[in-house]
Amino acid sequence: MLYRSLFLISVLIVTSCIDQKDYTLDTLTVTPTLAVPIAFGDISILDFASDTDSAYFRTYPDGLLYFSYTQTLDARQIRALFDLPANNSTPVSFDLPAGSLPPSSSDVQYSSINKVVDFNFDPGQLTEMLLKGTSAIKYTISTSQATSPALPLDVNLTLTDAVEQTTHLPFTFTATTGTGSKSLNGYLIQMTDNKFNIKLNLVLKKRSSAVFVPANTKLNVNLSFVTDFAYIKGFFGDQQVSLPTQTIDLTIFSSELEKSKISFTDPVLKLAVRNDNGVPSEINFSSIYAKKGNSQVPFQLNPANPINLSYPTVLGKYATTDIAVTNGTNLIALPPNQLTYSATARINKGLTSGTNFMADTSRLHVSVITELPLHGHVSGYTISDTLKIDLGKIDKSTIISSALRVKAVNQMPMDANIQLYLADENYHVIDSLFSSGQTLFVKSSVVNGSGDFVSSGVNDFKFDLLPEKVDKIFTSKYLLVKSRLNTTKDPNGGYLNVKFKSTYKLKLNVGLLAKVNITATK
Repeated sequence: MLYRSLFLISVLIVTSCIDQKDYTLDTLTVTPTLAVPIAFGDISILDFASDTDSAYFRTYPDGLLYFSYTQTLDARQIRALFDLPANNSTPVSFDLPAGSLPPSSSDVQYSSINKVVDFNFDPGQLTEMLLKGTSAIKYTISTSQATSPALPLDVNLTLTDAVEQTTHLPFTFTATTGTGSKSLNGYLIQMTDNKFNIKLNLVLKKRSSAVFVPANTKLNVNLSFVTDFAYIKGFFGDQQVSLPTQTIDLTIFSSELEKSKISFTDPVLKLAVRNDNGVPSEINFSSIYAKKGNSQVPFQLNPANPINLSYPTVLGKYATTDIAVTNGTNLIALPPNQLTYSATARINKGLTSGTNFMADTSRLHVSVITELPLHGHVSGYTISDTLKIDLGKIDKSTIISSALRVKAVNQMPMDANIQLYLADENYHVIDSLFSSGQTLFVKSSVVNGSGDFVSSGVNDFKFDLLPEKVDKIFTSKYLLVKSRLNTTKDPNGGYLNVKFKSTYKLKLNVGLLAKVNITATK
């Protein structure tokens, strides 16, 4: 302890005798190695798809992604079976009193006729119809011979089986000779097997002078109907409508699936028939197949043709029938760019009575539904992403040597061969960071036997850079990442079926290891 104290005292004495200015440095140069981040970011599973196609991706509760696509093949209505012909007519004739009719100071109801109108929707037997829109009764009233002078008269017409939907007042109006029409909008007609009753009253109006009516003169009333219904009820009969041959576009499948080899373990492909009509129905697909160029694959349906359809029991509701496509794997593997089909729909097959209904909006909708869980394997798939370059305030002129440092953490169950491209502010490629034919190999994540994620694949790389590459890094604005992906393989070299979940990312961190000169001056 004594010797240590004596030594420290000696050092202090010697130091105090040195002139410090003789040892002051005017400049100081050091050459540290700096780690400068260039760019970083994540590439998601959803980057597989274009901006348009990504709208079709959905996520199951466990995070598994699936491609969901629905397209309506046809929305056929059967209301045309209940359209009246344009020239429908109901004639009524009144016999006018012959001879000279004296003046009259009051109106007199002369005659009354009850008439049954038959809409004749054979084989349909309607019991109720709510009219709307352009629905109307048209009339033409004329005498078979001229009277002298003209006989003043009115015809009062009542549809005894029609009432206004809200007020429940009967439909009635008065007309004179000539033509005209009266709206039936909002009126509910009750029928018995398409038939309903009307009543016509002929009123001879008061007149100040005598009128001569020739013998056998008749007043002819001709009625016709325009029907635009909100709904109808009754028995619609055993009838059939055609769904003509149509071809729809399915390029959404070929646009993505043709870019690589993709296999789905559990594709779901089905037809859904939504029936708005409250009537027993069946559909028979005479032809339905997927097509690509000259190749086509027919749909195998379960149940097979003809297929009984569910139908609603309450007006305004609908029922849906799902029809499985049992060879969906083969259809998706095509992959199709067109779907062609034709079919017929039949109502009340073999029935002679029943209670049916249909609204004006009722349709038979046939849709194809595709659901592709991202569970399978893929090879040769390419994706890309763009990262912004930020070198901070480092001075390029101070760099002596440099290397590229890339760290990749891959949660996706796919090996990736990655090339990094330098691009200017307009995204035009200036150069690649790796030499021609050279790519960065990033290991797949580890999965279990069910294809579920176990652990990330991690790579940490260092590449020496030539000065000209460094120059281009400093003049670039963006780093374009292009990856070619293949799902992980088993020990025998076969592709494993793996799952792709929404949370999986390929995380890239790109940095510059730069040895620089730093000079400090007095």
